[in-house]
Amino acid sequence: MTTGIRTTEFESEDRQQLYLIILGFGLLKFLIHLFTLEGYGLHADELYYIELSRHLSWGYLDISPFVTWISWISEILFGNATFSFRVLPCLFSSATVIATGYITKLLGGKRLAVIIACSALICSPSFLATSYLLQPAVFDQFFWTLLILAVIAYQQHKKTSWLYVAAIALGIGMLNKYSILLLAASIFFAILIITPASIGRHVKKLSGPILLCVFIILPNLIWQFFHGLPILHYTASVGKNNFEIDLWDYLLQLFFFHGASVAIWTAGLIYLWFERKDLEQLKYWTITFLIIIISLTFLKGKLYYGLGIFPLLFAAGGHCWAQMLMRKSISMNIFFIGMIYFFALLSLPIVIPIFSVETCRAYSRKMIALTDFSRPLRYEDGSQGGIPQFFADMTGWQELTSRVNSIANTQIAENKKGIYILTNNYAIAGALKFYGKPGISKVISPDNSFLLYSPDQLNMRTIIYLSKDSPQMVDRLAKNVKLLGKLSTENSHINGLYIYRLIIPSLAMKQKYVMDRIKFYPDYGKKINLFQNISSSGSSSFLTN
Repeated sequence: MTTGIRTTEFESEDRQQLYLIILGFGLLKFLIHLFTLEGYGLHADELYYIELSRHLSWGYLDISPFVTWISWISEILFGNATFSFRVLPCLFSSATVIATGYITKLLGGKRLAVIIACSALICSPSFLATSYLLQPAVFDQFFWTLLILAVIAYQQHKKTSWLYVAAIALGIGMLNKYSILLLAASIFFAILIITPASIGRHVKKLSGPILLCVFIILPNLIWQFFHGLPILHYTASVGKNNFEIDLWDYLLQLFFFHGASVAIWTAGLIYLWFERKDLEQLKYWTITFLIIIISLTFLKGKLYYGLGIFPLLFAAGGHCWAQMLMRKSISMNIFFIGMIYFFALLSLPIVIPIFSVETCRAYSRKMIALTDFSRPLRYEDGSQGGIPQFFADMTGWQELTSRVNSIANTQIAENKKGIYILTNNYAIAGALKFYGKPGISKVISPDNSFLLYSPDQLNMRTIIYLSKDSPQMVDRLAKNVKLLGKLSTENSHINGLYIYRLIIPSLAMKQKYVMDRIKFYPDYGKKINLFQNISSSGSSSFLTN
């Protein structure tokens, strides 16, 4: 009897130690990012989400609303510094590490397995790069991991409460990014392939969680319905406009964008397929992974859309490696884990802004010279930069705003009235709204969800127009066109940007503005008289041309 009590006590102590280790890794993840949150400034996408949070809604034309809610909460709690908007994303990334540790435990992993799994996630360059920005990606990773955790826990314990956790993860995950549906669908098809009969056995238990999930997402679905389901058009246009995928490059990214952690996730993938314990349940996840990767390849989706599946593979890989290292010496275990952190340190300057831009540029040149691997510096348009694109897209915004505000002030002094600033770029609009001084000028854009908060038509006399279109192309857009400047920077949104002053916009400019809105949001054309206040003859000729 005494022996049984002592065994229970030891198990309880081991469990507590395991939880402390998991929490410790969550804290480590947070601390890694805490001291570099200011970085090079706010990213292009962050500026967009922050400004959309000034117009809280259940939906937007191109994104789900969760990230704007986080932005709104962050500003209330911490203010509007760069640091302020990145605290909550870091906490979510820490929660992802904790969930990964718990999945490792569910798979049967002990301390060494948890250490390897959490270290692999923490040291992955892809997760390091996406864990601190105010973007849907960091929340997406958490909700994917939570959904996977809930499904595995339900498989093991058969408690319906875990199905409700899965429903909450899926529902809120959809409010963050609809791509979590790919995970849910992949899990469903994996079960259908491996054990189709098991679905019928759980239908009754699923009704409540399904209703909860629908209840969570319903306000967003209603918003989408009453706005003509714009997310469908946006998703289709993104897929159409994406660059063609080089399959070899795609596979290269798949295997190496986690750095040394590739050794962990590949071991996890193999382990999930060949492990004999709970054979069918573990095979689900290998099939799920393959469906996700094949789907992203076919849809020309970016690989980071599927990052949320990798915490599971790290958990399984940690368990697999722990079993292989169990009979090795402690020094061998330390060496193995140390190598994961060593390679992470090498990648750190190009995934976290720990150095100045100039130092980062010099470091990148040296790394390319040593490794002949320049993929991290390749931009989305195929060009090559001096620093990673997501770093470049954090720079230059305040300089841009300062220059545009200076021009706007001059125009206001001349015209004795407010000035409108027009741009077709959501990031530029976001930067000018965030860094600009209220009341000096009004920033408008027919791009992305900003078009919902911009005038239907251009009826103003003077406009500051920011565009990459050449002076020859812009010359016909107003009675008087003056080129005020051109910007050159590594920021892909700003580089090559012209600053024009347009006085008395022409019919062509007014029609272009309307058509830009319709191109992004076709339902806009159905909601208004398309060319109201524009001459019908000019309209016809524009459409014919």
